[in-house]
Amino acid sequence: MLGLAAAAVPIVLHFLSRREPKKVVFPSLRFLTQRYETNRSRLKIRRWWLLALRIAAIAAVAFAFARPVIHQSLSLTWVTIGLVAAAGLGMLILAGIAFARGFSPPLRYALTAIAVLALLSAIIWGGVTYATGPRPATDSASPVAMAIVIDNSATSSWQTSSDNRMQRIESLAEWIVARVPRSSRIAVVDRSPSPASFALDSASALSQIEQIQPLEVTQPITSRIAAAISLVQSSDLSARAVIVISDLSESSWQQAMDDASLQPLLETDPSVNLTLVDLGDFEGSNRFVSSLQVSDLTPPAATPVSVSARVGIAGNVNERSQSITAELEMYDTDPALPVIRDGKIQRPNLSSVDRTSVRLSGSGTAEVLLTVPPMSVGTHHGKIRLIGDDSIALDNVRYFSIEVLPASPVLIVSDSEEEARVLGQSITAPLMIDDPNAEYRVESIRYQDFAVVRLADFDAVMLLDPPNRALEDPQLAQYIQRGGGVFVALGPAAETTSEPSSTWPRQVRRWRVPEPGTFLQPLNESHPLLAPLSNIAGGVPWNQFRIAQYWQIESRAEDKVKLRRLAQFAGTEHAALVEVKNEDADSRGRVVMMTTPLPALANSTRRWNELFSGTDAWPAFLLVRELADYLTQRSAGLRDSLVGQPHTITLVDSDELGVASNDRVDRASPPVNASDSQAAATKPTSERLTRRYQLYPPGDASSIPIDVDIASQQFTITNINTAGTYWVRGPELHTGFSANISDSATRLDRVDAETLVNSFSSDHVQLVTDREEIDLRGDQDSQRVSLHSPAMLLALVVFLMEQILGNRFYRKRDSARASIKQTSTTAGATA
Repeated sequence: MLGLAAAAVPIVLHFLSRREPKKVVFPSLRFLTQRYETNRSRLKIRRWWLLALRIAAIAAVAFAFARPVIHQSLSLTWVTIGLVAAAGLGMLILAGIAFARGFSPPLRYALTAIAVLALLSAIIWGGVTYATGPRPATDSASPVAMAIVIDNSATSSWQTSSDNRMQRIESLAEWIVARVPRSSRIAVVDRSPSPASFALDSASALSQIEQIQPLEVTQPITSRIAAAISLVQSSDLSARAVIVISDLSESSWQQAMDDASLQPLLETDPSVNLTLVDLGDFEGSNRFVSSLQVSDLTPPAATPVSVSARVGIAGNVNERSQSITAELEMYDTDPALPVIRDGKIQRPNLSSVDRTSVRLSGSGTAEVLLTVPPMSVGTHHGKIRLIGDDSIALDNVRYFSIEVLPASPVLIVSDSEEEARVLGQSITAPLMIDDPNAEYRVESIRYQDFAVVRLADFDAVMLLDPPNRALEDPQLAQYIQRGGGVFVALGPAAETTSEPSSTWPRQVRRWRVPEPGTFLQPLNESHPLLAPLSNIAGGVPWNQFRIAQYWQIESRAEDKVKLRRLAQFAGTEHAALVEVKNEDADSRGRVVMMTTPLPALANSTRRWNELFSGTDAWPAFLLVRELADYLTQRSAGLRDSLVGQPHTITLVDSDELGVASNDRVDRASPPVNASDSQAAATKPTSERLTRRYQLYPPGDASSIPIDVDIASQQFTITNINTAGTYWVRGPELHTGFSANISDSATRLDRVDAETLVNSFSSDHVQLVTDREEIDLRGDQDSQRVSLHSPAMLLALVVFLMEQILGNRFYRKRDSARASIKQTSTTAGATA
């Protein structure tokens, strides 16, 4: 407005410089009077036009400096108003020409009237449009609905002497909050599962930013961005924006590049601008230790256990050799700990039991091997950590848990002492079958004694070449129903069965395969029984161990027994190894059947296969060991979990499996009468009896009580959000487990920025590396049309026209004055 006030300066100068014409009374100049009167009107018009152009030039410059903007929806309206004003200006020019050249009065007045009418229409129309139309938002005063998405994954904990990622993230987020108007709606969204919502005010948003910490368990970055977009779209503010602050780590964005779910959200009306702020490369190096490999998670008592891992260096690493030291620490065994004292968890003490060092040149990895000393029966927890600090501390430590169990009793039933001895020795290797430190306590009997043996005293029963009468023993069916593990290897003692059984599949016929025979072909390598074999490098050479005879079994649709095929005979559709399930019975047992003898070393079975009689028969040896582990479930209740994944604690009913389970202090639950359990299960939830367990998580968190129905056989822990050791204590239960972050969570690999932006396939996505490049106006650019450039062009055109007209006016004026002066001089001389 002050610039427009300067437009009055030419008017003032015009009136100050105005001079009254002087009358010169000379007879010789009287003839000039008529010419002067003729040109007087023409000069007056030119003078007014020159004044108007000077006023317009100053007004246009002031208008351009104001950086005017209009709303996009009114673009066509303002263009029309401009055309009407231009038409009025054109008619005014024609009217001036008509007056200057002395055209007829009707034409002159008609042109003037049309020009005035057009200009007045443009002014009135423009005023009404400005007053009633939507106003475009301005940078400094318009509120914006904004969501700041902070990628606080594990790599955000990167910290060096020159780069603290979390501090940079907090500083940038606080700068963004400070730059937007106070009336804006701001949401702070991180990678946690917390719902996205607007903060109450700027102070609340700043408080949320200060509380954000690196997370080990994160939600997918696409889901958090989608939640932020949906949130700002729900706002009634016209300006909307989502700003993502991230290091573009591959662990966070690789899946997002293949996910097209964000594109429809970005294009949905109202549209939202998405700005990705790249924090830059990781300048420095990071040491890490990978996932651990424990040689035996359930070793026998007084047996050392080896733990291996790979350590390495990633990032910008020089070729100079560096030393990495790994230390193995174990928690002391204390049945009274952990416990809450003075409001804090008091855990067992940590003791260093082994240490080793390796040297690395440049980036790469090396294997370290450490040894856990012999342990007593129970659950033991430990960790391997790298000595010293570096850029990311989360991957400098790995946790593990080992469960030392009492020897699992296994019963082998066979009429061949040699087969029973070989199978038992395979189970207890490398210790002898009668060694008290062996993992399994193996007993063997003949089938004539099978009816009188107490099966509840054993964790697993293995039937080698059983006759049909042994399979139909009611005690065996009851043992399976209560949760026992049974392995059956069919052989020549079996007979064809035509009637369906509630426990076993039909034995259809006995097959003899011509030379060179067939072999085992695994089908379900993800099954716990076959999974360890599938991880062997180079695979298992089953084709070197030929099978000449086997039984064909089947389960029909009307049968209660269902088969899960784990392996078949190559070249056939006949099952070789199956898991047997009774869908109608409430059975918790594990039943595995092999349709050819094992180990097939007796005179009656030797001709059936070469699984144990072949050269270097290690595949069958490993299969037997995995069978024993699967049937007894020694390793089922203990495994190293990843953070974010649930972990299940199994409660074994000691009355159902007998004395074998009573010795397991880390798994056993208090004795529960079967009738009481059934009655408890039928009661309403509010009236059921429960047992309370305490979960002691790592870190500074308090213990978590867990109430479990007394009839339940297991419970699941889901809130595993931090890597470390978790203790679980309760009635007759003292166990625990370990959780670790995944190896990929702290990888320093980054996605290509250009490829990432292109993967969104949207014009509403931009990538910036500097905070000054961040557009804090939301989607205002789509609503604002700037008139700065047209206004500057208009000012330039008006200024040039003023210069041209001024030069012509003053040149003609000076020429006229010189002509008059010369005429006067001539006249005086003549006189």
